[in-house]
Amino acid sequence: MKQIIVVIILAVFSLSLQAKTLELKKNSGTIFIPEKSNWMLGKELFGMPFIYFSPEMNGQRSNISFTDTGAELELDIRILAKTQKKYQDGRKKWALSVGADPVSYEPYEVKVNKHGHRIHRIGFNYAHEGKVYAEKSYYVECKGKLLFSKSLRLKENAAHEKDFADLLGSIDCGGV
Repeated sequence: MKQIIVVIILAVFSLSLQAKTLELKKNSGTIFIPEKSNWMLGKELFGMPFIYFSPEMNGQRSNISFTDTGAELELDIRILAKTQKKYQDGRKKWALSVGADPVSYEPYEVKVNKHGHRIHRIGFNYAHEGKVYAEKSYYVECKGKLLFSKSLRLKENAAHEKDFADLLGSIDCGGV
């Protein structure tokens, strides 16, 4: 009898340790991401269907957006890797137009997440009004659809980079 009670307690405990999942639902499909403690989900802000905001740290909230582009395609890794210069030129032009200074670029890379979806990433760091920001763009190939995600944080809020990696490493799409 003691063994059964121990098994039941362990089963309940392990279920409580499992991460909760957020379902981001739009007309074109559903995106699933892990729920983060103390993070807030914003909808239809700044032209983005979903933006996930971190708790405030160093006077700022880091954020990551999620958009189902509706595009049905797979990305050609070779072409994306070759367009880094174009990306860098575009980000530099944007930075100068808003009074920011380009600091550095993060090279293009592609990884596969735990659901088997390829995630393409490229980044840009810039300084604006005395603060340095880290911005990354992600393209997620998810069941024949293309999801776009963008993260933004203060450079000093490096802890949120792990949160972004966790979100993207676990992102999945249902009926997308």
